[in-house]
Amino acid sequence: MKSACLALLTMLLVAAIAPAAGASGQGVVEVNGGFSKDENYGSFNPSGTLRGSAAFGGGYYRTLAPMLSWGVDVALEHLGSADFSSPLFGDGQMSAKVFRINPALRINLGAPVGPTLFVQAGGGLYNVTSEIKFDAGGTSNGSDTKFGANIGGGVSLPVGPRVRMNLYGQGHTVATDQESTMYFAVKAGLGLSI
Repeated sequence: MKSACLALLTMLLVAAIAPAAGASGQGVVEVNGGFSKDENYGSFNPSGTLRGSAAFGGGYYRTLAPMLSWGVDVALEHLGSADFSSPLFGDGQMSAKVFRINPALRINLGAPVGPTLFVQAGGGLYNVTSEIKFDAGGTSNGSDTKFGANIGGGVSLPVGPRVRMNLYGQGHTVATDQESTMYFAVKAGLGLSI
């Protein structure tokens, strides 16, 4: 029930902002890829953090003001895997991944032409999936869809008349049931003005 309410709230927020953004300037479609890793010592692996893995995503941003954009981010971020050894359950491997969709605000801290720094914040729905595989056979899977938030920043560099490269990092926190899931992602992306 809570997940359905959060999904409805996110959709209403996007629907409320969309008409104002539709009257503004051009949009930017972005694709990105990079690396993500969990920050919680012991949240997935009792003896440490996961190794980290690939992260992929995309988004669409529209200008609200000369230095302010809003948009929607979508990403699939693998937090990696780790081996474990348990006297009760035996040896195995655990892994986790996150799928998220969230509205975000981006503030550009420089001139719109040339290299510029930016900060970004967002919040929305995160689906955190974990899997445990036992060497002796069998698996244990878990999935939790909760509200999460992110904040980050980076640099945006022009690489063509309508194309920019973004290099940035983000910290994420998700209000999962037993212990909040926290992770970071470092990504590079291309944005095309349409």
